[in-house]
Amino acid sequence: MTRGWAVVTGAGLARLGLGLVASFLIAHALGPAAYGIYAVLAATVGILGAIAEGGLTEAAVLRMTAATQQHARHMRARAFFWLRLGLAAVVIGLLCALAHPLAEYWLHVDAGLLRWALIGIVATALSGATSGMLQALGAFGRMSWLTLFNTGLTAALAAALALSGVLNLLTALIVLGIGTSVATFLLGVVLLPRGWTVRWPGTQALRAEARELIRTGRWLWIASMFAMLAVNLDVLILNRWADLALVGAYALAANLASKADLVNQSLYTVLLSRVALLRDGRAVRDYVRGGFLRSIGIAVGLVLLIPFAEPMVVFVYGEAFRPSAQLLRWLLGVVLFDVFTMPLLLLPLTYRRPWQMAAADALRAATLGAVGATLVPWYGAYGAIAARATARAAGAVLVLSLVWRNARDPGQRTAQRLAVEAERPV
Repeated sequence: MTRGWAVVTGAGLARLGLGLVASFLIAHALGPAAYGIYAVLAATVGILGAIAEGGLTEAAVLRMTAATQQHARHMRARAFFWLRLGLAAVVIGLLCALAHPLAEYWLHVDAGLLRWALIGIVATALSGATSGMLQALGAFGRMSWLTLFNTGLTAALAAALALSGVLNLLTALIVLGIGTSVATFLLGVVLLPRGWTVRWPGTQALRAEARELIRTGRWLWIASMFAMLAVNLDVLILNRWADLALVGAYALAANLASKADLVNQSLYTVLLSRVALLRDGRAVRDYVRGGFLRSIGIAVGLVLLIPFAEPMVVFVYGEAFRPSAQLLRWLLGVVLFDVFTMPLLLLPLTYRRPWQMAAADALRAATLGAVGATLVPWYGAYGAIAARATARAAGAVLVLSLVWRNARDPGQRTAQRLAVEAERPV
């Protein structure tokens, strides 16, 4: 587990540097106000992308990991790819038809820009599906190369567009969003194991796998939708009451905080395929102990970043983004909280109770919306940060209380569920 996390985190550190280059170029080219529009579109894509994903990726990772035969794992992977792509195409097609009222009355952005952003969700479904296959296989090195390629290509294309003087909202969405995702998908197909393809698996296999993915994925789908709301709703709430320059400053701070959280995100990537295989109370305790020790090391590194937040932001992004610096310091505190709670928040999957994750994410989203709508009109971006922190705490308390109840169930029930799932045919 630690080796896999180290591989993903090492690639993530390289990706962080390249991501900062792209972020710098985009922010400088757009300025705070236009960057605010870009952030609103990104937040909308995050929420709608979770709807189009359908909870299929995490469910498929669990299904592929549980398969004991290579042929069964391959068939599940092929079915997952087409289900992922088909659902995204259908959902985004419907949303594109509703783009005008959504853009005009809710987001206050151009409908054409929104449509291009939505099309990017379908392109992301392609690359995300191949990345999910590699994750389930434990091929974290190849998966890391895939994400590193995406970030590197984005930085290179952003530099080319900036030097050409054509880096704007439209080119950022088309070239840096859609183009890089399609290129990453093509590389992902090459990185799949020998003999693995994404060709059509047949209607019968597709239907059989769809039933199994829906059984687990429906709760993960609900959880992912609420999770995206909990991550992005603060930007949309701020967009209702603040000017675009402040939205852009807050979005930049949130973006940088998410990059600082890359070690935590890498840990989630590795743990997802392992947490479902914890078969007894002793394995769970070892998992929790190891997660806590890793979290301490991660937290120390993040604390060291806090004093350098303001000079880094001003030096890299310029005086126009100075308000982002103070916001970033507070957001890093939220990241620290996530570092310690994230390994524990996956434990409902050990007990095959994904609805508990959905309930926690629903509580986070509801708390964020309620607290944000109350505080943002009075305190602006700081109200959004307070809403984010309160939402994280509420969700963690709920999950931990439910996990405590799960742990008191007989361990044999979990082992039996795992055994049944591992033997279930494609």
